[in-house]
Amino acid sequence: MMDPSSPFSLANRRALVTGASRGIGRACALGLAQAGADVALVARGKPELEKLAAEIEALGRRAFVRPADLAHPEDCPAIVADAEHALGTLDILLYAAGITQRAPAAEVALAQIDEVFKVNTESAFTMAQAIGRRLLAEGKPGSLIFIASLMSRGARPTTIPYGISKMALTAVIRGLAVEWGPKGIRANAIAPGYVHTELASLVYNDRELHDWVVSRTPLGRWQEPEEYAPIAVFLASDASRVVTGQILFADGGWTAAL
Repeated sequence: MMDPSSPFSLANRRALVTGASRGIGRACALGLAQAGADVALVARGKPELEKLAAEIEALGRRAFVRPADLAHPEDCPAIVADAEHALGTLDILLYAAGITQRAPAAEVALAQIDEVFKVNTESAFTMAQAIGRRLLAEGKPGSLIFIASLMSRGARPTTIPYGISKMALTAVIRGLAVEWGPKGIRANAIAPGYVHTELASLVYNDRELHDWVVSRTPLGRWQEPEEYAPIAVFLASDASRVVTGQILFADGGWTAAL
């Protein structure tokens, strides 16, 4: 367990992680616990959450499992209330839940945009709002972390619903950072590159696209979910206390290359 005196320590802090059953969310939830945080775990899959909770409790931290479908932003305040009843006031949000819809631009339906936007943007804001309200009421600092995307600054064909949601998420992050910064509440995002997760499986399993990603990435490989946990710990901890309103592109150099 991390030295509590380290600026990276999360001892005595409580985090809520969405999308915690797999991928980047799961890896980050475990990383936050390893740094000393108690963690509320939110996703649709209860068995996967319970397995992760057991791993976190084996580290000597508390874990709370709260299955939920984040396609319903109006449910987020109740999710936060349940987590705070179990763990206490939440200091950290790691919003990693995300879905996508693919279609050529000429065929995109508004329902596809709405579906993706609800999970990727509306619930991200509503979850942060619920946590922020309690922090503001109690005069406490906090760290709100979101998983952004390469699509937060660029586009690929057939990704318009996802791109809209992720570009809008940057407005959430910067808006919260500016408005709540004076109260000690920070908001930042991690923007991964191409990561070996279920969400990217169609590209990963297509040999031609897989190899194109490798050739286009300066580090010459796909990223793995576990590589994002230390970044989440940094943004959640006092080590990043002067960092807010930022989209940290942890993409293997993708956005640096022409």
